[in-house]
Amino acid sequence: MRVGPLDRAELAAAARVLHAGCAFDRADVVAGEKLFGAGPAGTPVAFGAWDAGELVGVAARCARYLRVLAVVPAARDRGIGSALLAACEHSAREAGEVRLRALDQPGNYLAPGIDARNVDAIAWLEKRGWRRDGDPRLNVLIAVRDNPRVSSERADELAAAARARGYELRRARSDEHALLAAVASQFGGAWPFELERALGHEPCGVHVALKDGAYCAFAAHDGNNRGLGWFGPTGTWPDHRGNRLGEALLLACLVDVAAEHDRCEVAWIGPRPFYDKVAGIVEDRHFVAVLKDLA
Repeated sequence: MRVGPLDRAELAAAARVLHAGCAFDRADVVAGEKLFGAGPAGTPVAFGAWDAGELVGVAARCARYLRVLAVVPAARDRGIGSALLAACEHSAREAGEVRLRALDQPGNYLAPGIDARNVDAIAWLEKRGWRRDGDPRLNVLIAVRDNPRVSSERADELAAAARARGYELRRARSDEHALLAAVASQFGGAWPFELERALGHEPCGVHVALKDGAYCAFAAHDGNNRGLGWFGPTGTWPDHRGNRLGEALLLACLVDVAAEHDRCEVAWIGPRPFYDKVAGIVEDRHFVAVLKDLA
């Protein structure tokens, strides 16, 4: 068995490893994004594990985050996962990091933690010095086809009601860099990074509300985990809350997602009742945040 740097030329093989090794996440669909894609805090370092010349495990670290780690089932219990984890931890220490978190890198994350159903992975990490951190995180899934609350007609009705209150609702332009600056100023964090990626989706995956030429609210999809139909981020400027702008922009995004998917996953949510009221929730996903101090 050999562990070493993973080259993008082996992306197809890496996607096969992720397909076989990730039971709870569609990591193979976003393999390039997670293994090699940039994050707000820089570019990742990817590792592979080969057995008799065959790629059987992959992992990636970006800044203080373990992006992904997977080993094909047939190659488990042979120390391959431990070797990949050790490579990521060593790489983090060499880069000056003092702590490593699993999966939940803002802006480019496979999931907001480890799926709570994946008890084996959580226990495996805990045996290697990792510990749970904070409360569980929540994703919700919304059916976007054959859902009477998700339709172009309803989205148009909400947009018309907003226009009657003096707002302009529209799809953002792919080169709408002023939006990124406005969101960075108002909200900060990793949202501008995700928004820039969503702007590059075809069609543009961002919808905005403006009043008198100023941004008031935004919503986006496919800014992270592109190709999976994930919703977020979304935000409304404080002075414009209570005008149902978030509802209107959410519906616009859900209609977009319905063109490619049966369901939309809303990640790392806060107000669950809002999503249930607007579109209905068909499934919850719970995640456990874990970390390791490297000192």
